[in-house]
Amino acid sequence: METVLQDSLSHRISKKIDLTTAEQASLVALLGSGCRQKTKGKLASVARWVPDIKNYGIYERVVFEKGGCGYIAGQSYPDEIRTVRELLLGL
Repeated sequence: METVLQDSLSHRISKKIDLTTAEQASLVALLGSGCRQKTKGKLASVARWVPDIKNYGIYERVVFEKGGCGYIAGQSYPDEIRTVRELLLGL
């Protein structure tokens, strides 16, 4: 039996677990902060398709807890958030 240390975006994708509406909204708020409405709309669309998106290692840093979404930063929070956003949007 596999032990999950963090409930991450990567885990949700690999185990084919959908995001709740609240988790989708929280993900968009996290990744879309400071973005235009068009970008936030695209992020919301992608969030509805989890778990049917490509998985990347950096998605391990996007974590879900108590119906919300957070990010565990490494070296540069703004750069990493941008990278996650660009991967989700296919940029």
